[in-house]
Formats: sequence, C-alpha cells, structure tokens
Amino acid sequence: MIYLIAYVLVYALHVLLKLNWYMTALLAIYVSLVIPLHRKRYEIYKKNKDRFFDVSNYLDTLLYSFVKEEKVLLAMSDVCQTLPQGVMKNLAQRAYEYMQMTFHDIEVLEAALEMIEKEYPCKRIQDVHQFMIHVEYYGGDIEKPVSLLLADKGRWERRIQEAIAGRNKQFVDVILSVAAALLICGVIVYLPVMDMDISSEWFVQLFSVIVIVINDVIILKAQKYLMVDWISLQLTENEEYYIKKMHEFKNYDEKKEQRLSKVLGFIGIGITILFGIMKNEWLVLAGLLLTLLFINQHRVGRGMLQKSLMKEIKYAFPNWLLDLVLLLQSENVQVALEKSKEHVPGVLKEELYLLTERLELQPEASEPYYLFLKEFHIPEVHSAMGILYSLSIGNSGNADKQIGELVEKNLTLLDDTERALLKNSSSGMYVLFLLPVVVASFKLIVDMVFLMLAFVQMPMI
Repeated sequence: MIYLIAYVLVYALHVLLKLNWYMTALLAIYVSLVIPLHRKRYEIYKKNKDRFFDVSNYLDTLLYSFVKEEKVLLAMSDVCQTLPQGVMKNLAQRAYEYMQMTFHDIEVLEAALEMIEKEYPCKRIQDVHQFMIHVEYYGGDIEKPVSLLLADKGRWERRIQEAIAGRNKQFVDVILSVAAALLICGVIVYLPVMDMDISSEWFVQLFSVIVIVINDVIILKAQKYLMVDWISLQLTENEEYYIKKMHEFKNYDEKKEQRLSKVLGFIGIGITILFGIMKNEWLVLAGLLLTLLFINQHRVGRGMLQKSLMKEIKYAFPNWLLDLVLLLQSENVQVALEKSKEHVPGVLKEELYLLTERLELQPEASEPYYLFLKEFHIPEVHSAMGILYSLSIGNSGNADKQIGELVEKNLTLLDDTERALLKNSSSGMYVLFLLPVVVASFKLIVDMVFLMLAFVQMPMI
C-alpha cells in the first residue's frame, strides 16, 4: 500500500512539475530505494514511543504494588499479573522467576532487577529499584518516598508526552512546508509567459528532481527528531565533561588569565595600528573590536563557562536531591550526603566532596551548607541547603513539611529546566521547516534565469 501511495505522489509531481518520463522513472527509482529508510525510521519512532509507555506503566504498577506488599518479590508477582502482554511483562516474569529459583547468588534482587534495567536503561527505573532494595534490606518509611517517586514520574511522563506531541506537530509542519514549496515550484512552469515553456529544458528537469530529493532528505532529517529513545534521553553533555569543566572553574587563576588578556590586547592594538596604516576604516573598526575582545577574554571565557555550568546544575541538582531525600527517610543528613556520593551527577561531584569534608571538621556549622555552589547564585540550591542544615541540627519539628517544600521546589526546578532542554533539543526542526522555502527559492531563480534566456533568444518580429 505504501508503495502505491508513493507512486501516486510521483505521478502527481510528474504532472505538477511537467517532468518528462525519463525523469519520472528516475524519481520512481529513488522513491523505491528510500521508502524502506522512511519505514525503518517510523518503526524506530513507534518502538521508542511504546518503550516509554511500557516504562511508565511498569513504574506505576511496581510502586503501587510495593506500597501494598512492602516486599520486592510480592510486588514483582503483582506486576507480572497486571502488566499487559509484551516485552516488559516477559522481563518482569524472568526477574520474578530468578528471585524465586536462585539460591547461590547473594545479591539476588539486584541481579534480577538488572535484567529489566539492561533492556530498559532508564534512570527512573534504576532509582525505583535501588529504593526498593534499600527498603528490603534496611526497612524504613515507604509511603512518603513512594509518593515522591510517583510525583517525579508523573512530571517526567507529562514532559515527555508533551515533547512527543510537540515534535509530531513540528514534523507535520515540515511536511506541509515541503508540500507548499513544491506547489510554488510547480506554479512557475504553468505561467503563461508569451507561450514560452522552459519545463522541457534538461537542466530545469534535472533541477526539479534534485529539489524533490532535497526535500525528501529534509523529511528524513525531521524523522530523526522523532526517533528519540525517550527512556534514556541524554539532554546534556556526559558527566566526565562537566567534571572537567567544574574543576576548571574551581581552579580558575584570575591573575594568570589577566596577564594573557594583556598580551592578547597588545597584539590586538598592533593589528589595529597596522590596519590604520592601510587607511581602511572598516578594518580599523574590526581591529578595535578584536582588541576589546582580547582584553576581556578572561571575563568572557569565565562568564560563558559559568553559564554552561549553571544550566547543568539546574538539571543535575534536583535529580541528586531526589536521591538524597529518599536516603533521608532512613538516614540522618550527614550519612545521607555521604551515601549520595555513589550516584551524584558529575557537575556536583567536587562540590559534594568538599561539603562532606567541611562537615567532618564542622559537623554542626551552617557554613559548609551555605558554601555549597555559592559561586553560582542559584536561589533554589541555597534554599534547599538551608533546609538540609535545619534538618541536620534537629530543628525539624516540622521536618515532613520542610522536606515536602524541598521536594516541591526542586521538582519544579527540574520540570522547568528539562522542558527548556527538550525545547532546545528540537529547535533544529524549525530550521528544517524553513529549508523547503529556501530550496524553492533557488528553484525559482533557476527557472527565471532560463525564462529570461528563452525570452532573449526569441526572434524579434
């Protein structure tokens, strides 16, 4: 069926652009070769979307079952009975059977749940599994952490659903843009300009096919934005990158960078003087602007680095804080901070190690908490650290309320930051929306050139 529709479209383009049969046959061959690629990309999109809903359904079922049963094995039994048929249910059954039948493995629960984590590499699945294992081994409150995990999962689910819907709409806009651009390209060959018909020119014919192929490539590029693995989506650089950048920021040598700025400034002045000797005002202006940039390179570079780190901190901090709050259900603040090192995001690693070192020297002081990420002036971070300090000194008659406020503020921060990152990651689709118009403009220019040449070559009456 899809091939039939494609060939009908080829014939429509044959009529619209007045393609000869040789070019139409060439276009039909191209379409036959590219259809499997379009189909493959659609299948990947559909598979990733289904995997996302599998994870969402699994997390809901698992958490509600765990609250009721308070045992991993019993919760997995409920999951196996509740989930619909599919990959996730098969994995859950394998994990459940492994828990039942394995006696030689000390870490039976970890090994069983890893079967699901390998197939579905989603951080939220890992967080839920770690929480359940922790409760299984050490006990602790269940209802509040589960409600927290469900709140986080609910916001994450809404963000991804909105992102999927948004990208689908953008993809439709790209298709409509391509259709409109091709329609515009077809209009000019039907214009009654003194009985001249340039559509038979071989270059016009070839360029028409090239334009169609370029527009198809644009659609293929747009499809890539739909092929996102939503459950393991990485919105920022890898952790090692931010560990390195944070180390650079913390060990910034201002005097050394100022000396480099002065040296570069003298070089800029020399270049400007040379341009002045050449008596070119525009080059002198360029030299002056370059000199200003050189003199202030240490400020510009540090400012850009700080802005990049702040963006990552706003994304990483709420994720780390969620792990910390789960640990606080069974540990005091200092122990929870120490244990949270195991899964701390790279951008926070150095600061967390500094915090725990300061707390070893001043366990009851407020200063270590308020020095945490002090250089970045992020109100949500400072507010959270203030609440942690209050909890650490036992000033927590309303500890539950304080933790609730802490969680709500930082879930909101994570929500806003991740929405912005998701929006930025799909910004390329707007460029693809504009490209067909640009390509159509080039096609019109080519057609107009041939039209003018045909007009010039007409015999004078």
